[in-house]
Amino acid sequence: MIKGFKWAVTTVLLVGLWSAQGHADTSAAKPAIASQIDALSELPNWQEQVLSAERLLQHNELGPVQRAATLKAIGKIALESARYDMAIRYFEQLESLSRSEQSSDSLYHALKMQGISAFYQGDYAASVTDYQQALSVAEQRNQPIERADIHNNLGMSFIQIHDLEASLEHYLAAYMLYEQHGNEQDRADMLLNLAGVYIRQFRYDKAEELLKRAMILFERLGDQYGVALAQGNLGVIYTESNRPELARVAVKAAVDYYHSINDTRHLAFEYVNMAKLSLLLRDYTTAEQEVNFAMYYAEKADNQAGVMHALHPTARLQLMRGDISGAEVSIERGLTLTRKLGDRLREREFLHLQALVQAATGKMQAAAETLDHYRDLQFSLLNEGLITRLNKYQSKFEESQLSQELAKMKQAQELQKLQDEQRNQLLWMSGLILCLTLISVFAFYHRASERRAKIELSKKVAQRTAQLQQSADELRNANQVKSQFLANISHEIRTPLTAILGHAESLQQDYAHDAHLVSSLAVVTRQGNHLKDLISDVLDLSKIEAQRFELEYTEFTIENLLADVCDMFQRPCMEKSLALLVENDLPEPYLVRLDYVRLKQILINLLSNAVKFTQQGQVELLIRQHDDGLIFIVRDSGIGMSQSQVARIFECFQQGDNSITRRFGGSGLGLSLSQHLAKMMGGEISVHSEVDKGSQFTLLVPCARLSQASESDENAHKIGDDKLPASEIRLSGTVLLAEDHDDNRALIIRMLQRMGLEVDAVSNGRQAVERCLSAYPDVVLMDIQMPQMDGLEALQLLRQAGFEGDVYALTANVMEHEIKDYLAQGFSGHLSKPINRELLYQTLAKSLQRTCDAQALDLAIDMSDLKQSFAQTLEQERYKLIDLWQEQDWQALQHHCHKLNGAASMFEFVHIADVASQFEAALKQQQTALYQDLFLILCDELKVCSYSEQFDVT
Repeated sequence: MIKGFKWAVTTVLLVGLWSAQGHADTSAAKPAIASQIDALSELPNWQEQVLSAERLLQHNELGPVQRAATLKAIGKIALESARYDMAIRYFEQLESLSRSEQSSDSLYHALKMQGISAFYQGDYAASVTDYQQALSVAEQRNQPIERADIHNNLGMSFIQIHDLEASLEHYLAAYMLYEQHGNEQDRADMLLNLAGVYIRQFRYDKAEELLKRAMILFERLGDQYGVALAQGNLGVIYTESNRPELARVAVKAAVDYYHSINDTRHLAFEYVNMAKLSLLLRDYTTAEQEVNFAMYYAEKADNQAGVMHALHPTARLQLMRGDISGAEVSIERGLTLTRKLGDRLREREFLHLQALVQAATGKMQAAAETLDHYRDLQFSLLNEGLITRLNKYQSKFEESQLSQELAKMKQAQELQKLQDEQRNQLLWMSGLILCLTLISVFAFYHRASERRAKIELSKKVAQRTAQLQQSADELRNANQVKSQFLANISHEIRTPLTAILGHAESLQQDYAHDAHLVSSLAVVTRQGNHLKDLISDVLDLSKIEAQRFELEYTEFTIENLLADVCDMFQRPCMEKSLALLVENDLPEPYLVRLDYVRLKQILINLLSNAVKFTQQGQVELLIRQHDDGLIFIVRDSGIGMSQSQVARIFECFQQGDNSITRRFGGSGLGLSLSQHLAKMMGGEISVHSEVDKGSQFTLLVPCARLSQASESDENAHKIGDDKLPASEIRLSGTVLLAEDHDDNRALIIRMLQRMGLEVDAVSNGRQAVERCLSAYPDVVLMDIQMPQMDGLEALQLLRQAGFEGDVYALTANVMEHEIKDYLAQGFSGHLSKPINRELLYQTLAKSLQRTCDAQALDLAIDMSDLKQSFAQTLEQERYKLIDLWQEQDWQALQHHCHKLNGAASMFEFVHIADVASQFEAALKQQQTALYQDLFLILCDELKVCSYSEQFDVT
C-alpha cells in the first residue's frame, strides 16, 4: 500500500524559524566590527561569507556579544543555503559561548537552531534532543510564545519517528499557548501540523477538513509558503483515498511554488510523492523521471532523510522493471539510512521490499528471515500505543492501591490508640477490683472473675468479627477494582484491534494476487484473533470469579457436537501428519440438555493442547457413558508432563514450564478456564501424564439422556411420512408477528413468507391484542419487551378474552429461569434471538398445516440489505442511548438495551449484543457500579461497528 503521506508530513512548517538577534550590546561593539557583521549576508557567495566570518572570529578586539552575533549570522546563512553540518557547527560554538548564562537569548537561539538544522538534515532523533534542551531554557525565560514554538517543533520531530502519542501531546501544549498568546498565523500553523497527525492515524476526512481551513487562513494572510505545504499534504490524502487527478494537481501546485523559491529540500519530498503517484498509476517512465529529480534535490540539499525517502520508490521502480541488482543496492542503502536516522517506520517498508527481492532471486530462507524481522518490527510499532495505555492504567491502579494501604495504616493507628486507651482503663479497673476482692468474701471475688472473663471474651469476639468484616470488604473492593480494570483494558484493546483486523482482512481481499503480502497479512489476522480470544478468556475468568457467569442450557445431540468439534481439527492434524481418532460408544441419537457453547469450548481447549504438544503419532477423542453422566477422554502421544507440572497445570497463566511457553506459545488460561466451566456444570477435568509418552485428560459431565419420543420428534416423524423431508415442506396459515424493531420485523417477515405463510405484523402489544381479537391468526410470535404494552401483559389480556391460539415468546433473554417464567406465564413456547430458521420451522409445524405443493422449500434467505439497513441505524441508536443516559431514565435505558441486544443478535453484531446484554442485566439487577463502564463500552462498540460497516472493513 502506498505510504506517501509518511513522506509528505516532513513538509510541515517549522514555527519560529528565526528568532530575535538577542540583546546586542551596541554600545560595547565597535562600529567597524558591527558593520562587518551586518555585511556578511550581502557578500556574493558562500566562500567569501565563511572567510569573512572566520576573520571576524579571530579578531583581537571582538567581544563576547560581537562573537555571539557573528556566530548567529554565519549560522543563519549556512542554514539558509542548506549547509546543515556547517550550521550545526556554528550554533554549537554559540551554545558553548552562552552556557554561562542559562537563560540568555543566545543559548536559547543556539539550541533551537541546532534542532532546526538537525531536522532539515533528517536527523530527527538529534533534533528532539536539541529541542528538549531549548524547551528547558524557554521555561526558565517564561516566554509563552517561545515555549509554544518549541512544543510545535517537538511535535513535528516526534511525528517523523512515529511517536504519535508524544507528537500529539506537544501539539496540544502548543495549541493552548497559541490560543492565549498567539496570532492568526500561529493558529493556521497548528491546523497544518494537527492535520499531519491525523494523516498518520489514517483519519483522512478530518485531516482534509483541517488542511482546507488552514489554506483559507494562509491565503488570507498572504502566506504562499503555508499554502504550498497544505497543498502537498492534500496531495498525499488524495493519493491515499484513490483520487489521483486531484492528487496530481495539488502536488504540482506545491512543486511549482518550491521551484519559484528554489527550496530544494521540499522539492525532494514532493517529487517523491509524485513518483509514488505515478507508480500507483503504473506510469513507470514518468516515475523514473520523478525519482531522479527527487534524488537530485535531496543530495543537493544535503538531506539524508530526503535521500532515504527517494530510495524507496527508486527500489520499487527497479523491482517492477526487473532490475533486481539495482533494487538490492537501493534497499541496502535505504536500510542503512533508516537505522542511522532511527526511522523504524521506513525500515519496515524497506524490509518488505527486501523480502520480495530475496524471494525473486531464490533466497527463500533469507526472505523468510526478513519477513520475520518485518513482522517483529510491525508488531513493535502497533503495540507501543497499547503498552503506553497499559502503563497508564497500571500507574493509576498502583496509585489506588497505595491510597488504600495508607488508609488501612491510618485505621490501624487509630485502632492501636483505642486499644491502648482500653488497656489503661482495664488496668485501673483491675486494680480497683483487686482491692475490693481482698476485703470481700470469696463469693464476690468469684463473681467478679467471671464477669471479667466474659468481658474479655466479648471484646475478642467483636474485634475478630470486625477484622473479618474489614478483610471481606477489602477483598470485595479489590475484586471490583480488578473487574473494572479488566473491562477498561478489554475495551481499550478491542477498539483498535477491531480496526487492525478489519484493515488486514480488507487488504487480503484487495491484494489477493500478492502471495507474499497476503501471507504477512494472514499472520496479522491470525495473531490479532489470538489476542481477541485471549481477552475473551480473561474476561470469562473474571466473570466466573465475580460469580456473574451464567450457563445457557439447550437441547442437542452429542453426534452434532462431535461433528462440529472434529471438523475444526481435521486440517491441523493433517498439517502435522497426525491421526485423529474418534470413538463414540454412545447409542445414537444421544440427546442431552447442557450448555452447548461451553462444553464445546472445553473440548476445543483439550484437543488444541493435544494437537499443539504432539509432533508425531495420534490424538484420540473417546466418549463413554457413565452412571453419573458422560465421560470425554482426550489422549495424545505428545511430550507429556512430570508430576510437578501436572500439579499446577490448572492454575491461571501456568504451563508446564517456561520452555514450553517459548516453544509452543500460549497464555496458560485455557485449562484453568475449562476446569472452572466443568465445575460450574457439576463435573471436573482430571489428567494423567508421563514425560515423552503423552497425556490423557478426562472430562466428567453429569447429565441424563433425554427421551427420544418428545413432541418435536413425533411431529417431525409425522411430517417425514410425506415425500419431502420435514424441513422442505411448505406450511399454510396466518402468523401474527409482534416486534417493535423495524429491521428485526422485516427479517422475520422474510423468513415466514419463505415458508409459505401469510404474515400480519404489528409493532407493539396493544396492536397485537387488537389484531388477534379481530383476525384470529393461527399462531402468534410475541416479542416480550415492546412500547405501550409488553408481551406478558398482551398475553394476559388475550387469555382473559378467550384467545386459545398458540403464542410463542420472542426474546433475546435465554437464561434458564427466564424461559421457565415465560412458560409459567402461559406462553406455548420460546424462540430466542437470533432466530434459528430450522427451529422456527419445526416450532411452527406443530401448529400449522402443510401444503400439498411439492415444490422444495429453501429456508436460506439473503439478509445483506437488512443488515446494511440496521448498520445505518447504529449511530442513531448511540445518540438515543446517550440521551437516555443523560436523562437517567433507567427503565427506558433497560428497554433500549434489550431491543438493541435482540436486533444485534439477529444481524450477527456479536460484540454489540454481548455488551447490550450485560448492560441490560446490570440495569435489571441495579448494579450501579457497572453502569458507567458498560455505557461507555456500548457507545464505543456502536461507533466502531458503524464506521466498520460504512467502510466495509469487517
